[in-house]
Amino acid sequence: MPQMDVLNIKNEIVGKVDLAPWWTERENPSLIHQAVVTARAGARRGTHSTRGRSDVRGGGAKPFRQKGTGRARQGTIRAPNMRGGGIVFGPQPRDYSKSLNKKMSRKALQKALAHKAATESLLVVEEFALEAPKTKELVAAMDRFDIISAIIVVESISAEVERASSNLRWVKVVTPERVNTYDVLAFDTLIVTRKALEALEGALSQ
Repeated sequence: MPQMDVLNIKNEIVGKVDLAPWWTERENPSLIHQAVVTARAGARRGTHSTRGRSDVRGGGAKPFRQKGTGRARQGTIRAPNMRGGGIVFGPQPRDYSKSLNKKMSRKALQKALAHKAATESLLVVEEFALEAPKTKELVAAMDRFDIISAIIVVESISAEVERASSNLRWVKVVTPERVNTYDVLAFDTLIVTRKALEALEGALSQ
């Protein structure tokens, strides 16, 4: 059974923790790709819309007579070939979401987490608490861990951590039930508290 060092907020080793066996499993890029595509597709709003010839205003009268002008015959100025006319086969509001069954989704998350462990991008901390609800406190903690960007998994989000991370785009704080494959891969480092790790492993080992 693999083990990880447990650190404190000062980046000091304070113990060890056993990891579930799936943390050392081989990667499955195809499954991870499916999970990421599903997540990104679900995030699309799909509110794009264009107007066809029946939706644009005007065009009740024939723009010019049928014969004798030397021009191609036209029935309405709102035809698609006219300036200001309707759009042919333009995008319409639609739902882009895809489905991925629970077993595949859970396995994809396991593989993404295992990738973090394999690339030494996983940190287990005893707890993640700040002395004050200030951004500079969180930035100082991230500097001690030498982190570029991180997703932090905690058992419950305290008001101090939430406020300190609210205006940092390169830090995201979530609870175990909100962890997803895309976020795990989108950030360079995964930081998880000991209690959150237990909850996460319990949910993914079912």
